[in-house]
Amino acid sequence: MTRDRQQSVVDIGIGADRVLSKRQSRRKFLMKAGSALAAGAFGAVPLRGWAADPINIGALYPTTGSMAQIGVGCVAAAKLAAEMVNDAGGIKALGGAKLNLIISDVQSDTTVTRTETDRLITGNKLSAIHGCFASALTLIASEVAERAKVPLLTGSSSDQLNKGRSYTFTPFARASQFAQAQLRMSRLVSDKPKVAVIFENTAFGTSTSNGLREQAAAEGVEIVLFEPYSAGFTDASPLINKVKSSGANALFSVSYLNDLILIVRTVKQVGLDVAINGGSGGFVIPDFYKNVGKLAEGLQGVAHWNHDMDANAEKVNVEYKKRTGEFLFEYAGGLVAQTFMIADALERAGSPDPQKVRDAISSLDVSSGYAAMCPGGRVKFGPDGKNIYGHPVGVQWQNGDLASVFPNEDKRAPLIKS
Repeated sequence: MTRDRQQSVVDIGIGADRVLSKRQSRRKFLMKAGSALAAGAFGAVPLRGWAADPINIGALYPTTGSMAQIGVGCVAAAKLAAEMVNDAGGIKALGGAKLNLIISDVQSDTTVTRTETDRLITGNKLSAIHGCFASALTLIASEVAERAKVPLLTGSSSDQLNKGRSYTFTPFARASQFAQAQLRMSRLVSDKPKVAVIFENTAFGTSTSNGLREQAAAEGVEIVLFEPYSAGFTDASPLINKVKSSGANALFSVSYLNDLILIVRTVKQVGLDVAINGGSGGFVIPDFYKNVGKLAEGLQGVAHWNHDMDANAEKVNVEYKKRTGEFLFEYAGGLVAQTFMIADALERAGSPDPQKVRDAISSLDVSSGYAAMCPGGRVKFGPDGKNIYGHPVGVQWQNGDLASVFPNEDKRAPLIKS
């Protein structure tokens, strides 16, 4: 691209020889031509009207199907983030090239995710992709991206994403880290936590719940029930009756939105007095509170991102709220940070080539700005594509909003004990 830009400047200088008026001296022409050649040689500012080619960024999100509530919010955040980069001058190392977001609806379906990821890559010249947030979908998308050698950044939490991958990058907390945070948070409400773990039987549910079971003893937590269920069920009563019989004083539900709504309502309907930590997934998005209302107050969860974590997050949250009427939730907020990570990589790569962008992402090390907008405030990828500084933040529903309450270094509000 730089070569093309230089040539255009030089060509204009040489072509001027044909339009010089007879009054112009040879000396003036040589001065102008020399200036143009120098501009081409040293990468001067492009000519007026010249525009750098846009840089295509793929966006894989379910905007229809069972996961659409989160997917639609992610698309809104993706558009906002691209606008932020473009309004700030685009990718300056590429002549101010703008990000061109190409959105694909993966329809909350693994089969569609595979075909759409392949279509997105083969039909467009992409520099990078972000998506999908749901681990079951992202595992499929990352397989396709790996084969095509296109870098993919994701807010998905499954630890499987970092096994045997070279083009997949996970800037935020892993499922195993979520488990440890939940277990430690249980000690905030009881000296002797007895936890019932219920989880949906997908990649997200099984990886997170296994992390809970493996780490419980080391954290001084007793798991008294470990129960899978079929995602998308319509009656939570049998499951909650098992929780009630277990003698648990805390409930961990590893679930997406619709299942979690049903679980919380059923807990309240049967009068079960148990502290609830809804983990991540559906628990940390505005639609959860919309559906259960004040039943959410005081409930805890964990997230890889929250809108109160720093001044940059709060600033983006204000703009997102203007556009959508809702706060910037975990997956959407993390997506804004991912977009700026891609922009940072493009600047350092000085090229839209996906291999060069991948290499620049792998060497990313930021501790300021929107790209570092995550718990701990720093992103640096290890050889496996994990952010070595990534960790979750514990959150609690307080007055219809999510407040960061754990750990102490990320706390923005005191925990309310209900």
